[in-house]
Amino acid sequence: MGSLHLSESKKNAQAEGAVIAFTDEASFRQSPTLSQTWAPRRQRPQIPTRGERNTQKVLGAVALHSAKFVYRHQEDYFNHLTYRSFVQEVVLPGYYRRGHRVYLVQDNASYHKHPEVWKFFKEERKRLEVFPLPKYSPEFNAQEPIWKYTRGNATHNRFFEKPGDLRASLLTTFNDMQRHPEKLQAILRPFS
Repeated sequence: MGSLHLSESKKNAQAEGAVIAFTDEASFRQSPTLSQTWAPRRQRPQIPTRGERNTQKVLGAVALHSAKFVYRHQEDYFNHLTYRSFVQEVVLPGYYRRGHRVYLVQDNASYHKHPEVWKFFKEERKRLEVFPLPKYSPEFNAQEPIWKYTRGNATHNRFFEKPGDLRASLLTTFNDMQRHPEKLQAILRPFS
């Protein structure tokens, strides 16, 4: 399974009725992130902080044409076991339809290339075809702008008293994206 050759892969996916899904991981910090916003001249907005280093870890995938978003909130660090579990328990049930494989596009995180993960991919060839992106090319991953959208709607310019407040904001945003995939269509258009 070599590097992604997008145009040929898209043609093959279309011919076979496959779903093209991009996957990625993200960490969201409890400490506030200041983003562009309206404020009186020469008065930079201030957001309080608790100085805590809590992060919420999320694995996510988005289908290119339907904009269907699936995710898993992750308590542990990302590793080959959590990634394999995410693909097996969330991605495949979320996108696979009998006789129509999932074309999974992923970056080159070390645990994506773990021998146990590739063994699983090989076992699932009837349901799953995996395409690694070129190294250091997040601009080719359609899941990256979904994370940017999430930050803009769930974390930027907000104070979170407790880790649970951050988690609740993220889950509310994710659930909204799942109920309204049309909100993601414009974000995904450049990848179509």
